[in-house]
Amino acid sequence: MSLHSTRRQYALRALGWLIAVMLTFVTRPWPVAAAPTLVLPTPPGEPWRIIQGYACGTHNGWDRYSLDLAQVNGPTYNAPIRAAAAGTLWHWEARSGTIILSHGNNFFTMYTHLSRPVTTERGYAFAVGDVLGYAGDRGSPGIPHLHFTAYTAGANGWSGRQSVPLRFAEGYDLPEIGGCNQHGGTILTAMSLQDPQVTFSSVALPAGWYNVDHQIDFSVTWGGGGLSQAWDSEPPADGPMFPGAYDGYARLSDMGEGWHTLYVRAWGPDGRQTLARYGPVGYDVSPPVLHVTPSSSTLPANQSVILTWPAAIDPLSGVAGYRLYLGPDPDGESEWFEVEPRVAIPPLAPGTYVLRVKPIDNAGNVGAWQTVQTIVVTQHP
Repeated sequence: MSLHSTRRQYALRALGWLIAVMLTFVTRPWPVAAAPTLVLPTPPGEPWRIIQGYACGTHNGWDRYSLDLAQVNGPTYNAPIRAAAAGTLWHWEARSGTIILSHGNNFFTMYTHLSRPVTTERGYAFAVGDVLGYAGDRGSPGIPHLHFTAYTAGANGWSGRQSVPLRFAEGYDLPEIGGCNQHGGTILTAMSLQDPQVTFSSVALPAGWYNVDHQIDFSVTWGGGGLSQAWDSEPPADGPMFPGAYDGYARLSDMGEGWHTLYVRAWGPDGRQTLARYGPVGYDVSPPVLHVTPSSSTLPANQSVILTWPAAIDPLSGVAGYRLYLGPDPDGESEWFEVEPRVAIPPLAPGTYVLRVKPIDNAGNVGAWQTVQTIVVTQHP
């Protein structure tokens, strides 16, 4: 064999070795420095069944370790799907209803067949457990389910994709066990993993008085076990009034007029409880009352004076002040406002005047206009 042939063989062997190394890097899972802990992407407290497991059917390529999940009780369609770990929206594909979240360190989670996403804004940040979309059948018509995969990839998110066996913080470990449809039929139930959180919303703000029957809405995140509600006392902790409820409401009129606090106790699917309160909020639909006997007085022209009248009474929200009218019209009205039941009258020209008063309470209720005094201003002392 010639020296030239020997060199050629060495070159071919080196090239083959280089190609083999490159193929190894392409096909093997991309290394992950620290994969995040995953929670089940399904709603807390709901049982979902694995209708297709690992290594079977469509789960036989890079996404071998994928799960198809469907509600045990329910239509699956439009069920809320949550982020299995904190991450940012990296990719949305409308045709298959696929959201891919990036979690850093070359780790991704994929949620497919969504009926609709919460957002398609690339880079949008989701906290673990945030709803990112709703289950559907895009790309798989007629079979609503969630296709879920966790995988590693290169820096561009596509090269070297390789799914990883799944394990969840709820305690479900789903390793490679060999065979087709691994773990198929297993029922998984997501837990809240933290205390329920109650959020209130209302036009009626705490520490305010209102004469309109406003509604106080509330909703629970990380719930699923139900809730109870009560005015002015804590609901019992032995069990929810409304099992499985995530939201509710109360109206100011439920307890009638007065100063009231709404209490809501929420249960998570794992039995955790949170007690929240809203208020106190005041409800007052009764107008203030002014008891007055009209009086008369005579004043000289061009002399100022302070006039007073009895204070109005409002046992609920209290008196905010008084609208005043001072003029010749016995039925006159105006927007003049004074807080106290007294007013400084400037010097007046000769004539007959009436001082009329309308009380207003802190909830916005108004009493009737009443004439409290007739004033005769004379030309001479």
